[in-house]
Amino acid sequence: MHSNVLSHFADRLREAEVSLDPYPHYCLENVFPDDYYQELLKNLPTNNAYENLYEVTTLKLDHFRHRDQRDMNAGWTDNLPVKEKNFWDNFDSWFLGGELAQAVLQTFAGQMNAKFRGRQWPDVSVESQLIRHRAGYFLGPHSDLFTKLVVLLIYLAPDESAAHLGTSLYHPKDPNFTCPNSTHYPFSDFVKVKTAPYKPNSLLAFFRSDVSFHGLEPLSESDVESSGRDVIQYVLYDKAAREQQLQERRLAAARQGTS
Repeated sequence: MHSNVLSHFADRLREAEVSLDPYPHYCLENVFPDDYYQELLKNLPTNNAYENLYEVTTLKLDHFRHRDQRDMNAGWTDNLPVKEKNFWDNFDSWFLGGELAQAVLQTFAGQMNAKFRGRQWPDVSVESQLIRHRAGYFLGPHSDLFTKLVVLLIYLAPDESAAHLGTSLYHPKDPNFTCPNSTHYPFSDFVKVKTAPYKPNSLLAFFRSDVSFHGLEPLSESDVESSGRDVIQYVLYDKAAREQQLQERRLAAARQGTS
């Protein structure tokens, strides 16, 4: 079954039309087959399978207390109920694989060629998380880590009633402002260009750059009263740059631990 789902997803990616305003991105609907999407929603893990972002990150922003997530890394399904484990193990076998990664990368082929100026594209690595947002969460405009190449935010909405809760795209009021890292900025310093609708079985994809500013407006109790705001985040990294970044973090943590 997973080969059919992968083919469907890849076919939808081939139909993507990249918009350049305010930076390269696109939105897609019906990214999974309908029956598969409903099965995915039924198998979303319960809250106890997630970790609170504030507790596991070194960036202690208070609103991170309202975001839970589960890294989809090796062994992450081990403690899930059997039915959920079987679903997500099957999901990971195609979703985190090289075939989908290359299909995603090809949707931004023009941007990749411009970024690497005729050089061979780098090897990529995939990192993905299940994310659940609750009331009180927001995310100020930021451009993301420089080691990222492409980001997909796959919306797991149960219906279309919360379409306004999508990720927003911004450009800075200062036209010369850029950011090479993931610093979060006040909304007041930016102009919102658009919000990708938080609709069932849809996604927002963008090509990361120093001006790929995006964020999430504050969530109220009424916004997420029925459950939460569920998202799958899928990130393609420049593999060598990411490995160096993670190694530097490990060394910094070790130095701090011995100081």
